Amino acid sequence: MATGMFVNPLPLLKASKLLQFDFPADYKARECLPNVNVEAPEIEELYGKLGTPLKQQGHPCIMETEPEAEDPSGPPYQDQIIDIDRSVTINHTGRLSGSFIKYLASANFKSIVRIYANPLTFNGPVLTLASIDKPLTPGANAANTWFWEDPKTRKQLLFTAHVNFSPTSKGLKAGHTYKLICRWEFWDVAIKPSERMPISGFNEAISFDVSQKTQDL
Repeated sequence: MATGMFVNPLPLLKASKLLQFDFPADYKARECLPNVNVEAPEIEELYGKLGTPLKQQGHPCIMETEPEAEDPSGPPYQDQIIDIDRSVTINHTGRLSGSFIKYLASANFKSIVRIYANPLTFNGPVLTLASIDKPLTPGANAANTWFWEDPKTRKQLLFTAHVNFSPTSKGLKAGHTYKLICRWEFWDVAIKPSERMPISGFNEAISFDVSQKTQDL
């Protein structure tokens, strides 16, 4: 399993009725960027494939919304040095898979994706960058919407958490480094009070630095 990431399926468990959650590297919603695959291929072949079908795993993608000339212009799309005066985009894709998922794809269940920035270079509060609360009702292929990878088979339900924000609006400080934490929760809301389901995932493998304002070189 990739360092800095936890999802709860058992990759060696064989079952016909199974629900799994993972962060596949090659799926995404339209007009979004995919998870960043940074694992060594030989390690990933042994430990990094999860879900049904088995997929290599990836980490959250973070970039300036309007990249500068020196920023990455092709895959992998990842920029972990953010200017304090430029908008930031984060994408993180999760997948529910297995033959059982079609029974949960309804408004009776929901996900909450919480994205945080934890300061590493000074003592300060953990900052909330986003909290995305959505039902597991499948919709069109789009950001922040659960959708079927193939509506005919209904075996892979995907969601790309997609957020844009200015660093100053979230309280980020120039000259400091932060740990990016993406935490996924699932809830049964058909009962009162709602109950958190025993599937979840989080990723804290990515850090980013906030630099001073943009300079033209």
